[in-house]
Amino acid sequence: MKHKFFVGFLLCICSCCTSFAQNPVSKDTRADNSSLFASLPSKSVCNRSELEKIIQLPKSAHISLLLNDNLVLSGEVIEKLETSAGTKNINIRLSNFGNALLNISFLNQQDITYKIIGRIIHPKIADALVIAEENGKYYITKHKMEFFMVE
Repeated sequence: MKHKFFVGFLLCICSCCTSFAQNPVSKDTRADNSSLFASLPSKSVCNRSELEKIIQLPKSAHISLLLNDNLVLSGEVIEKLETSAGTKNINIRLSNFGNALLNISFLNQQDITYKIIGRIIHPKIADALVIAEENGKYYITKHKMEFFMVE
């Protein structure tokens, strides 16, 4: 009697394992989510002087930036860090984009200016924005979120 129960129990475990093996354990759901930046063009000019305002802001400051005719960012500075070689990293939680995160870095150049790079991401959204310099001008470009690592 015990032997039949044990064999039945093993068969039950094997069939359960087989049915679970057919389904993926985790699924990246970002691809299923909508675009946060659908209304924006894939590439647009960015106003550098608006970006430069960020460097002077204290932690907890509220900000509204007009980066171009299509993009206004509003939010709160949640973190300011200065790393080696004078690089300043600032994180801003964007209240008008579902609490997406604007991470912007000011890289100290030799001539007392800064090179600015940034990104706007939301881990549950399928797209992201990158702010970078190209041929002396700053641009905002749209990218798929799958190309970013979020910590």
